Amino acid sequence: MLVLLQLLGGIFSGYLTKLAINWVDIENFQLKTQNILLECFGGILWVWAFQNLPIQEATLFSLVSTIIIGIGLVDFYTFQIPLVFILAGFLVVAVAVILNVIFISVAFWGVIVGAVIPLLIMGAVWIITKRQGMGYGDIQMGIVLGAWLGPIRMALTLFGASVLSLITWIAVSLIHDFNKDRALPLAPFLAIAGIGIYVGSFYYPELFHLLIIK
Repeated sequence: MLVLLQLLGGIFSGYLTKLAINWVDIENFQLKTQNILLECFGGILWVWAFQNLPIQEATLFSLVSTIIIGIGLVDFYTFQIPLVFILAGFLVVAVAVILNVIFISVAFWGVIVGAVIPLLIMGAVWIITKRQGMGYGDIQMGIVLGAWLGPIRMALTLFGASVLSLITWIAVSLIHDFNKDRALPLAPFLAIAGIGIYVGSFYYPELFHLLIIK
């Protein structure tokens, strides 16, 4: 019975995310009613979280993962990150910090790694090349992810997202014509890497235990 309730909660959260995406209507991007991708992801993530994590951490994981998947999906199709989703993520992690689900030191250093350092790198790249490697929406997403994941997992998330985007860029270039100016949205890769690193840290805690700042 509990698993069924968890599954229904995840499906409902995915459905609400779909409604929110259609409501913000960025560049007329809409998800069709019969598209149940978000509901499927929501159900899987919620069941995994509540079967494996303490209830507060499971709730945090479920909410943040649903939000960042929604962000990644919108960014994939529009190259834009909806502000309402970022604000929702800010609210979730802020409440988690207040309730001590996330230690404030972990959130602080996670934000430094996830947003401040990439912002400095983006500024340096702009000065040198006059090209913007990341968008400000990606920086905002880095704040949410950094506060949630902490500094070490956030650093691994940035690395993982970079590797995934590079592999994807190479694959696309092999299929289509090579274009050094071809851009790829970063948010989908951040979402995949962030969730993957979190789950990996659960199953292989010994790889993270000595590195994560408490």
